Amino acid sequence: MNLGKFRFGGVHPDEHKEAAEIHTTVLPKPKSVLLASAQHVGAPAEIIKAKGDIVKRGEVIAKASGFVSANIHASISGKISSIEIAPVPLGRNSLACLIQNDASIVDDEFQVNSNFMTLTAEEMLKKIEDAGVVGLGGAMFPTHVKISGSVKANCDVFLVNGVECEPYITSDYRLMIEHSHEIMHAINIIKKIVPSIKRTIVGIENNKPKALNEFRTCSKDSDIEVLPLKIRYPQGAEKMLIDAATGRVVPVGKFPPDIGILVINIATLYAIYEAVAKSKPLIERIVTVTGDAIKERKNMVVPFGTSIADIAEACGGITTENLLLFGGGPMMGFTLPDLNRNTVKGNNSIVFLDADKIKKSKEYPCISCERCLQVCPVNLMPTSIAHAAKAGDKEAMMKLDIMSCFECGVCSYICSSKIPLVQWIRVGKDTLRR
Repeated sequence: MNLGKFRFGGVHPDEHKEAAEIHTTVLPKPKSVLLASAQHVGAPAEIIKAKGDIVKRGEVIAKASGFVSANIHASISGKISSIEIAPVPLGRNSLACLIQNDASIVDDEFQVNSNFMTLTAEEMLKKIEDAGVVGLGGAMFPTHVKISGSVKANCDVFLVNGVECEPYITSDYRLMIEHSHEIMHAINIIKKIVPSIKRTIVGIENNKPKALNEFRTCSKDSDIEVLPLKIRYPQGAEKMLIDAATGRVVPVGKFPPDIGILVINIATLYAIYEAVAKSKPLIERIVTVTGDAIKERKNMVVPFGTSIADIAEACGGITTENLLLFGGGPMMGFTLPDLNRNTVKGNNSIVFLDADKIKKSKEYPCISCERCLQVCPVNLMPTSIAHAAKAGDKEAMMKLDIMSCFECGVCSYICSSKIPLVQWIRVGKDTLRR
């Protein structure tokens, strides 16, 4: 078997993908959703509705306020009961619309237009922009901006990211199993919009044989390459995947289009298909709900803005009093203080862990074992950066290239002294931004 190769460090965390073979279900419509206007990289969307307005599912409630911005749509039908401040994962508070569900409003169905492939490239790109599609692998970068940049850069390689190497998350895996044909349509949509593409690769780690076989079957009459990859975290990061799948290296300070490569993850491709084929805006996604502190593990289609409390209730409730809660996976996700948080476009997983079952570790001084240097995928010096961050030494942090860290967490995972390195790096970045 010809496996992709990686030249970065990385680790192979213990896998907890118990939800992998659980078929996707649909979360019952919540009583309310809180939709933040900042669910993407770039300028927050500008809210165009007011308190008391009635909105329908799929209706624009906040318009993109610049080129690097994205529309926000109502994920349920109902009445806007308030416009308030809400915390969002990007680290800033955001204006948000609280919509109370009105079951008496009949939702529009988003039907497939059988002639969607006859649309021009410009029409397809406009549908993606109008739908508010952003990167659903976690980055939340507006997708129309990314694709437009790839057109200008004449990218010749299109790399589909089907890696999903975080140890708990299975939402992309379910998409690959359940919606492979739609994703293949999305691949063809991208190839039409970016005509310079000469090679298309679907990269999937080889611990997902069903997904590999599904895509081999779907692509057998095409020029699409399905590439099994060795298992290595954080291979799902764009630059690492490019290295493993193509052998090309993205220089420091550059982006994939600068070396002719467009990378899009599975969930984003499915959203692109729905936007172009069905004129359906990005209002929901599959979320993996898992961990040892939730009664029922599930992969569920969840409307954006749903509270984590409602998600937990739909999964039978929490089984511990001492809860450790993650938005996203434990490697790159963020701990959440309580259940009173609402999902945004980038939430692919909610992990409920019993804190009492987690082995407590004591932090010790660095012993200079260099394990963090060996595993860092971008060849940084995590311990030195963490020391500089603790001291608030801005000059040292810049010299050590702190901003090149994409916070994968492998340094904290491997540290012999149990130093929370990535957490200190986040503190350092925040110091520099402020």
